[in-house]
Amino acid sequence: MSERKGQLRVVPVPSYHDMGPAERNELFVVAAVLLRTDVMDEVSGVLTSDMFLDPNLALAFRAIEQVYARGVLVDLQTVDTEMYRLDEVHATRLQGISGLKEGLRMVREVSNVMVYAAEVVRFYRLRCLQALGESLAMKANLMDGDPDALMEELERELMALRLKCVNGDMGVPMEVAGRKVLDYFKELKASGELPTGCPTGVKGLDELMGGVRPCEQMFLAARPGDGKTAMGLHMALACARAGLPALFVTMEMSDEELVKQMFAKLGDISPDSMRLYGPSLKELREMERVTEEVMPGLPLRFLFAPSITLEQLRAKVLMAVKRGECKVLFVDYIHLMQLPKGMEANPVGGLGVLANGLKSLAMQAKIPLISMAQMSRKIEERGPAAVPLSSDMRDSGILEQAADIILFIRKPGKKDNRAKSREGTFFLTKMRNGGTGEVDFRYSIGFTSFEEVSSC
Repeated sequence: MSERKGQLRVVPVPSYHDMGPAERNELFVVAAVLLRTDVMDEVSGVLTSDMFLDPNLALAFRAIEQVYARGVLVDLQTVDTEMYRLDEVHATRLQGISGLKEGLRMVREVSNVMVYAAEVVRFYRLRCLQALGESLAMKANLMDGDPDALMEELERELMALRLKCVNGDMGVPMEVAGRKVLDYFKELKASGELPTGCPTGVKGLDELMGGVRPCEQMFLAARPGDGKTAMGLHMALACARAGLPALFVTMEMSDEELVKQMFAKLGDISPDSMRLYGPSLKELREMERVTEEVMPGLPLRFLFAPSITLEQLRAKVLMAVKRGECKVLFVDYIHLMQLPKGMEANPVGGLGVLANGLKSLAMQAKIPLISMAQMSRKIEERGPAAVPLSSDMRDSGILEQAADIILFIRKPGKKDNRAKSREGTFFLTKMRNGGTGEVDFRYSIGFTSFEEVSSC
């Protein structure tokens, strides 16, 4: 119910000099749009009226939004009329746009309107973060909540804030993107480097794939015992040797177990010695040499985190990236990750959330992500010589969609525990930006190393 104008007390508007920095930037934006209506094309992609701190300027900008959306000329008269239409009581107390004229007259130019708009967004984000912090502190002080639930709530709120404040990113013109790509390849040409991603440690695979590039997600799939962890370690070591800091997140094997495999790969140390009867004195000296001379020069970290959640992984990885400790991420393996809360009854859907979340993490961190995955039993039903298909991954439909690269490890025939090596084939069944193919390999059992088998 609206009140009559005569019954309302006019609200005094703070003068320009009495305004705080947030309100001043809001004033500059409103004035700039009224002075030159064409800047609204840019401003509308950045700001919304609920980002304003000053309620009077918020009403004015809301009116501007409505007039602009209808395709009507934005000027003092149309905005004034719209202010009364939106909130008659508030507009009457303010005296419409007239109540803002003193401040508006202080603004003479509009060349920096996007700078002012960015400041409005910045102050809005800070206020939101302050409110989130206060809300979180209040809930945490109750001491009867679930910390994981609170952190998930905080993650959702932060993500919503990030999505809202996208700084008006409306896409990149093709010629701008083209110039970036051209400059990238010019720099590569001048340096003599090749446009490769992180190496796999197998020559034929590197030639076929060109490595795994930043923002890409690769699924490395195999049947149990066929070497997905071993190949993941092989790749991680290849990255470390190339000077790329790698983080290997394991949910199945402890960091000590993984390091035992590294000793076998980096030194002349029998894996059977460590597993069965302990290393000899000679092997202990070799282990000491590897520990003191070789390992310090290899930027490879192990994180043993059984049942880690996506949110926990994201936080750890982003911190590691910020510290320069992670330029390649390995996850062993996705089927062991904890499902998102509320999706325990829908494991396939939960796996899809994990796969898409890992892809999002790779893009956010701008790093290659190699995730190990299980292979389904379907391939065994087709016989020992069956060629893997992307659909042979467990819960394949969900994972295939989120994958940029899918690489299968296939070791046909029975496993011989007495054998020193075993042969198999890598099957590249999907590569978003390239072709597919096969590479034969020989696997050194115990030393967990892979080498290409020449076709000659």
